[in-house]
Amino acid sequence: MIRFEIKKNQKGTGEFSYDLKALALSFFPEEECQVTERSDWQGRSDYPLRMEKNQEVWLDTCLDENYSKNQVKAQVYEVLVKKAGRDLPWGILTGIRPAKIALRLLWDGCSYEEVLDHLQEEYLTRPAKAKLAADVAVRENELVGALDHQNLYNIYIGIPFCPSICGYCSFSAFPYKAFRHKVSGYLDALEKELAYTAKAFAHKKLHTVYVGGGTPTSLNEEELARLMDMIARHLPLSEVAEYTVEAGRPDSISRDKLEIMKKAGVGRISINPQTMKQETLDLMGRKHTVNQVKEVFAQARELGFDNINMDLIVGLPEEDEKDFHRTLQEVADLNPDSVTVHTLVIKRASRMRRDQLESGGPMREEDLLIPAMQDLGNDFLRGLGYEPYYMYRQKNKAGTSRNTNQENVAYARPGKDCLYNILIMEELETIVALGSGGSTKIVYPGENRMERVENVKNVDDYIYRIDEMIERKRNAFE
Repeated sequence: MIRFEIKKNQKGTGEFSYDLKALALSFFPEEECQVTERSDWQGRSDYPLRMEKNQEVWLDTCLDENYSKNQVKAQVYEVLVKKAGRDLPWGILTGIRPAKIALRLLWDGCSYEEVLDHLQEEYLTRPAKAKLAADVAVRENELVGALDHQNLYNIYIGIPFCPSICGYCSFSAFPYKAFRHKVSGYLDALEKELAYTAKAFAHKKLHTVYVGGGTPTSLNEEELARLMDMIARHLPLSEVAEYTVEAGRPDSISRDKLEIMKKAGVGRISINPQTMKQETLDLMGRKHTVNQVKEVFAQARELGFDNINMDLIVGLPEEDEKDFHRTLQEVADLNPDSVTVHTLVIKRASRMRRDQLESGGPMREEDLLIPAMQDLGNDFLRGLGYEPYYMYRQKNKAGTSRNTNQENVAYARPGKDCLYNILIMEELETIVALGSGGSTKIVYPGENRMERVENVKNVDDYIYRIDEMIERKRNAFE
């Protein structure tokens, strides 16, 4: 057990409690961590701080009244480095958006070298991670830095059905076969929400449209054609800069579905193998073959899709660096326009996590290989001319992983970056999320604030409560 004692602030919560706990769990993910907020310290202008592990005092100090959050975190970080015998790739950064810091520094007039220095000196990041964040920020700045974010908005359309549920999945996704009888009602509700949103935002310009899931191509040809038709009828697609459908699972894609999307004006799709090792696909419950990945990709190219992304995952069960290198080579042979390298995090809602808890077994050995595989992916893809344009880190969950460098990085050929990915991560423009589980982010650029509007996750609830979902949006928009 790691324990912190910190002062309660005037708002009645502990200052920096989340950050300190996140740091401790990054070094000792198998430990429990407790933060005690001391009311007797609440009125102090300085910052007393105490940390102990199993009743052994590790830190007992007090920062002067000019303390900052980074100074507090640096004090704790220095002790944790000594006790654990290692540092962290991202230093004291505990948030999920390190590139956001780099992007704001560029906007403040800092040079590339100054951004690197700031990340390493202020946040204690390793040079390679500082470079990654800075490179992503430079590309983001080139793509969206000069846009009129105030007068642009984006739409996300969620299709929560999948051919089957992968073992690592924690999203609100439902098996298509079991829910097939609900699809028509779901599309009815979705169209109602879509029609309202289009009218509510008629005064702004639609920037991007992203159809995700789940797996949108789980829908049969007739249902997919209906979805594409309703999008075209309600949205001014002629003005959008980007229209993406995350086709995803190769076993859900047919030539007819590709033709439907192409005819509808979809410009960017994803075909996601996750791995090119068949044994892993079988183990994870992905009902497709490596050959299917290649066949579907070839069909998409034949039909003229010139912006295809492929998702890969490092840290999958029973995979090592050799397996991942083979996956990279086979994907490179297909020559996709972008590749996103995700890190496997076994989240609480996933089948893998439930199995892990029930078995009582130790944490996975594959976690220890993740940093090397991330470096391999970075070097391999950059060597082929792909450049990182978008990234985020995932929050570590206690006891689920010994790897704490849980980052997702997207690499793209020049001109093949995904604007939507950048906009949702950097929170620069409003993104209206439609469908079950949708989380709308209303951004107020001039006020440096954002509001969320959540849709219910359950498909039945979404269908029967669609008027309530629309009313939630109406109240927030107005």
